[in-house]
Amino acid sequence: GKSVDDAFMKFLRDLAGEKAMDLLKEKSMEDYVEICRTFETKKRTILPDKNSAVTMTIPQTYFEFSKECHKVKDFKEIIEKSSVCEGKVKSSRGKIKWENDLFVQFYKRTINNIIKHMDDLFQEKQAQDVKIILMVGGFSECALVQKAVKEHFTQKKVIIPEEAGLAVLKGAVYFGHVPQAISRRSARHTYGIQTWPPFEKGIHPESKKIVMNGKDRCKDVFFKYVQKGESIYPGFKKSQIFNTLGVAKDVLECAVFISEDPNPLFIDERGCRKLGILKIPLNKGNKTSRGEMEETMIFGETELRVRAEDLFTGNVQEVTFDLLQE
Repeated sequence: GKSVDDAFMKFLRDLAGEKAMDLLKEKSMEDYVEICRTFETKKRTILPDKNSAVTMTIPQTYFEFSKECHKVKDFKEIIEKSSVCEGKVKSSRGKIKWENDLFVQFYKRTINNIIKHMDDLFQEKQAQDVKIILMVGGFSECALVQKAVKEHFTQKKVIIPEEAGLAVLKGAVYFGHVPQAISRRSARHTYGIQTWPPFEKGIHPESKKIVMNGKDRCKDVFFKYVQKGESIYPGFKKSQIFNTLGVAKDVLECAVFISEDPNPLFIDERGCRKLGILKIPLNKGNKTSRGEMEETMIFGETELRVRAEDLFTGNVQEVTFDLLQE
């Protein structure tokens, strides 16, 4: 809904002028905030009825600064000369009235983006069999959004619970008290680690070729543990055994990465970023050998644990990442 707010405020700015809006925020910030609050309430109650009009009470300072900057005595003169009003806006006694078809333009881009995003989601394999759409969140209470979703997804059942605006908050509180209430969820990102596999000519780019212990290897490879969209649950884990490649220092670093791409190839691709590093102390007497290391990812309710076990010494190291911040 924030992009709807932005479209509405842009209209007021285009109508009053840049200078007038700057004066409003500079000299009467409380009135500017009041406009935002009023619209926040109003935008959820707009109906798709083309014959209705939308009226909002606007603080008097908005009109005064606008007239001052435009050097006119009546705000109606500004409306008459403005190209953004299209002859569909009126003002009277501290109120502005829009014809419905002009006001709903504030929603158009946002609604189109919502529909496109939902279309993209339903193209994904794990969502193709979904038959029910549950609309929650404050913007779901808007009749324009409800109408657009129902008209576009005619083959699906759309459910809008009472107090849809509070549904997300209630769900968060319930999940906080009963984490096991959500048994499975789709991975928000692709999760993996940085690896150096043997270099394969024709597959790996030459720019990634390095020599380690006399052998050609490919650097910066994203080794995938969990793919974006994959179904996971609390306690879900995956393990992989790697060789330490004769690391010539006392600490082995395991870099953990996430990606927006379901199938990333390298850790320096766009959409990839480092979550953090797990440092694994090596057995000093064995630090240059090709020891084996089992590295495991374990998903909790809201965190990811990465564990590494040195199979030569039995030493186990672990680090936890908070996924709520991702």
